[in-house]
Amino acid sequence: MPSIPQSSSDPCIFCTIASSVPIFDPTSSKQSYPAAFAQHNVILSTQTYIALLDMQPLVSSACHILLIPRTHYERISDFPKPHAGTDDGHDSVSRELGGLLAVLGSALRDAFRDITDFNVVQNNGPGAGQVVPHVHIHIIARPPLTAASPISNSPLQSSTTIKRRWEYASLIFGKGARSDLDPDAAIRTCDALRTYLYHNYWQTKRSKL
Repeated sequence: MPSIPQSSSDPCIFCTIASSVPIFDPTSSKQSYPAAFAQHNVILSTQTYIALLDMQPLVSSACHILLIPRTHYERISDFPKPHAGTDDGHDSVSRELGGLLAVLGSALRDAFRDITDFNVVQNNGPGAGQVVPHVHIHIIARPPLTAASPISNSPLQSSTTIKRRWEYASLIFGKGARSDLDPDAAIRTCDALRTYLYHNYWQTKRSKL
């Protein structure tokens, strides 16, 4: 995603993507995934949310997914508030978020068998590091800590300097160097994630209808 914060007067890149990506349930269609899925590396498209690969993932990540609501909300505090005892669909963006984060986290762990750790990061406002003024949640898969990792053991160990702890915190809380998404790797990753979601999200959802 852009590294320079967007002005509120600029066209919203996520709204543009949302308008071009159709809602698509692969279990109810004999057609292949729409062309917009390949164009934007989309792995999931529901009535409420779109999940796609970040086009400029963190170099330190094994996989970097963005989850964005179709409707434009600048901050997560702008989401409709759920009301007890009602289910009129107005607050579906709030109600569905937790379930989608859980299934996407599981998809990462299934697609990358050596991955057990991941971050869920969401920034609100420029002061908090938000670049695009449209709510988006980062789900960032992390490779296992090894002797070559920035900190191979607990960052709280007394032998770890304060400077190294801050470097590690910056690394895992969504900051750090970024690179352009490799097209070939993106195809393989999207295929693996879509396969998991087909069996563990769409088919499960259909069985409950």
